[in-house]
This record gives sequence, structure tokens and C-alpha cells, in this order.
Amino acid sequence: MSRDISIYKTNPDISKISLPLLFVNPHLGYPLDKILRYIHTSPDIVLQPEIFPYGIKEYYWIHEGSPGKATWYALGSLQGGLYFFYTAYTHTTFDKDGHMDLWVSYRFDDLIQYSMDTFIYTIYIKDIQNITSNKLTSDLVNI
Repeated sequence: MSRDISIYKTNPDISKISLPLLFVNPHLGYPLDKILRYIHTSPDIVLQPEIFPYGIKEYYWIHEGSPGKATWYALGSLQGGLYFFYTAYTHTTFDKDGHMDLWVSYRFDDLIQYSMDTFIYTIYIKDIQNITSNKLTSDLVNI
């Protein structure tokens, strides 16, 4: 199945991803080296510890999660020409039973192709379609 690898800049609400990002810290149980996942087709990347989440340049998409109900997702760019895809889930609280994954690549399409499974990709595309159609409708109303 072919995937849409376009970059959609949706201007998401950053507060929707703030809770899990608070825990990306060695002292809170989620050091960068423990959440970083590798994409075998991408060039190896060495990240400085402060690059994520402090070096986030722009968010393209955020999907808000909820403890015990839904996973948080964030897709965007980092300083230094890198792209990231981040997921976080917890049943109760991140300090007790949370889980996080972070993929980083110089190629945006690698994130779409290899770090998103079919379930996540479907959520991503639905969200992007809703956001872009709502923006188009809003733009038409303001003409």
C-alpha cells in the first residue's frame, strides 16, 4: 500500500502532547537512549540528550492521548534537519506504567513508511484529512 509522505503543517495545539513530554528526562524514567528506536533503512543518528524534546523546531501533527484509553502521537521536525515521530502510552501514570517510543530520521518519508504501523497511519491520515478539510472550509468562509 502506498502512503502519503507529504509534510502537512497543521499548526497543532502543543498542550495536547505536553503531559508525556514532561517525563522525557533521565530522572523521571525516560532517558532519550531508552525511548529511541532505530529505522534500519535510515542513516544512523547520534542525538544529543537535550535535542528531544527541547530541540523541537516544529510540530506537524499531534494526536492527544488519554491514560488507559489512547496513545499520544507527535510528528515534527527537530533542530539540525531531523524529523521525529513520538508515541507515548500509560495505563495510569507515566512514572508507574508508561511506555514511550521515539524515531528520528533525516528523511521524513522513513517515519511515515517505517515507524507508523497501519493502525497509527490510519489515525494520522484521518486527522490530517479532518484538519485540512476544516481549514479549507474556514478559509472559504473568511473570503
